This record gives sequence, C-alpha cells and structure tokens, in this order.
Amino acid sequence: MDIGAILKLPGIKRFKKNQIIAKEGDANSDAMYIVLQGSVGLFKNYQMLNETRLSLVEAGNFFGEMSLFLGKGRSFTAIAADDVIALEINRANVLEIFSKQPDITYTLMQGLCRRIDEGDASNRSPRAESKKNAASKIMISGNSPLFPEGHGNYILPINNAPSELLFEDTIKCPICNHKFPNLTVLVSKLVQESKDDDHRVRYKGVEPMYYEVISCPNCLYSAMTDMFKDIEVTKRMTESLRETMAPYVGGVEIRTGKDRDTFTVFASHYLAILGAPLCFYEHQRITAPLWRNLGRIYDDCSDERMMEYALRKSVDEYLYAYSNFNIEGKSMQQLCFMIGELKYKLGDLVKAREFLYAAMVNKSGNPLVKRQAEDRLDKVKAMLKESGEGR
Repeated sequence: MDIGAILKLPGIKRFKKNQIIAKEGDANSDAMYIVLQGSVGLFKNYQMLNETRLSLVEAGNFFGEMSLFLGKGRSFTAIAADDVIALEINRANVLEIFSKQPDITYTLMQGLCRRIDEGDASNRSPRAESKKNAASKIMISGNSPLFPEGHGNYILPINNAPSELLFEDTIKCPICNHKFPNLTVLVSKLVQESKDDDHRVRYKGVEPMYYEVISCPNCLYSAMTDMFKDIEVTKRMTESLRETMAPYVGGVEIRTGKDRDTFTVFASHYLAILGAPLCFYEHQRITAPLWRNLGRIYDDCSDERMMEYALRKSVDEYLYAYSNFNIEGKSMQQLCFMIGELKYKLGDLVKAREFLYAAMVNKSGNPLVKRQAEDRLDKVKAMLKESGEGR
C-alpha cells in the first residue's frame, strides 16, 4: 500500500497551519484522523488562561479514535501545527476505507493495541508517554534528513506477514555490541506466487526484500543480512562509522523484531549505503543491489520518480564496478545482465542492447542467465526497430 492509494480514499482532508481540526467538547463528532503529512497539536482549554498542550501528533500517528469507536465527545482541541494532510475516518466511510485498504485496518488495530499495552505499563515507567507515542505510530515512512529530496510518505504491508514465514532471534551488533531482536524470513517456507517482467520473484504472504537489511538501533550500523556480521572490525572503522552516523543517532528511530516498520525498511537501506564505503572493499558491489532494491520498494509504493532515482544510482554503481574491478566469468555475465536490465527499465535501449548482448555471448556464463538475456535482447531489438533506432 502506498500514500498515493491512500490519497484517493474518501475522507482525505487538508488543513492550513493554525486551522482548527476538532474542538474540545464537541459531542457530535464521530471521526478519527490519521496524520499523513504535517503535525497536529492537541490542546486542553485552547486559547484560555490555563491552556495546556497535551501532545504533538506527527505524520504516522492518529487521534480521535474514542469519538469514532465509542462515540465520546472531544476531550481536546486539535490544531494544525503546520499544513496538514490527514485521512478522516468517520462512521460514514469507515467500512469502505477498511475494506479497500485492509493494511490500514491492521496497522490501526496494532497501534490501538500498543496504546492499551503501553497504557497498562504507564504506572511502571516514567518514559511511558514517549514510548506510547512512538509505539502507536501507523507504519509510515516520511521526511528525515537521511532520505533524499523527493522521498515521500509511504506505507508498506510489512507487519502482516504470516508468523510461520518469519523467525525472530537476538543478534549482536559487531560495531557497538548492542543486542537486539531481528526478524529473518524463512526461505525454506517461501512459496513463489509470480514473477515480474524484471525477474523479481513475488512470494505468497511476505516480501523478503523488506527484511534483507539489518540496522542496529543503537549505533545505526546497517548491512545486508549475510554481511551484517561478516566484517573485520577495526578501531578506525568504528570511529568513522560513529562520525558518519552521528547526525542521525537519536533522530532516526530504528524498530527491530516484530516492531519493524516502513520507516525502518527505507532507513536501513539508506544507512547501509551510507556506511558501506567505510566497511567493505569494492563497496559498489554492495551499494548497487541496495539501490536496486530501493528502486523496487519505491515501485511498490507507486512512486515512479523515486524509483527511477534509485535505479539510476544502482546502474551508476554497477557501471563503476564494470569499469574498475577485475570481474570475470559468471560474475561478469551477471553484472552485464543486471546493467542491461536496468538500462532497459530506464529506457536506454541502445545501452541495454549492448550489455544484454555481452551477457548472452559470455561463454563461461550461466545458461539460464544467457537465455534470460537473449529473451530480453529480442524485446529490446524489437522496440529499437519500432522506434527507428535499430540497425
């Protein structure tokens, strides 16, 4: 599910900064709001001498659920702290929204349950309120200095995968030794559902790509699962990582284990790209597939512009590896095929033809990759001929 799909739902509301969204004491209100962009202040005794701000609801959080589900009057006044886009769910549209977007239903129920759970713990922890606000967030990826310009608000169907497809264990960060829970997809239980035109395999019930990068919530060191522990840690590396991640520590909230969310999926990829040059030799071999995965994730979010941005970054890294690294045999065939596929996806058919041909004629390559390259090459040639560029 993506923010574009949500914006087409009934109930999308836009509020200007300082506009009143809901008034304290309103007994007729039956709506709750999910904040998609901007933030909303909740006040007690608004514009009175004893005015008190109860909380600031940021993008990904919600408020007003007591009015929708229990019919209670407003106990606060909600004011747009800046320009706000919100999804209003009321008794007239609630069934339509929940039926069209079951992921909203799931994440909303999860958020409500977390609020109840954190509420039960409030007498035991002085930090319960801040934890409560963080835990109840709907799984939305939004603005952060970590993300490039153009990155928007997204929701991925990440926390509704069948439990039998995931395994949670505790791992230790090799950089700071912090221990945290981590979810791993059980590959042996995956069932292929379909295959995209770019050879991406879709699996029933889960998207493994959303779990492929591990991030330490303490120091923010991040890497693909099979590489997270496979590094030779040095003092210089540790110092460089801490210096590089310092601007984001405290501001980037990584959720681990069963709390993994959309923000974490995107953040872990960008953190891994940021840290790869400090941790791995020939890091372009690592960052190239990370960018490619980001392109696919943006595609899942129906953000074509950011998908193209990520894929261009990916092909640039692959091309660097092609020109500067000593790569031979099957690895070179796979590299040429990947560049050809990306060039095809980005519309550069002439370059796509060049690299797909190189993959096809690689004598020491894999027969399956050769056949895939040949099939794609036929399609590229036909498209070039149709456009008048073929020769």
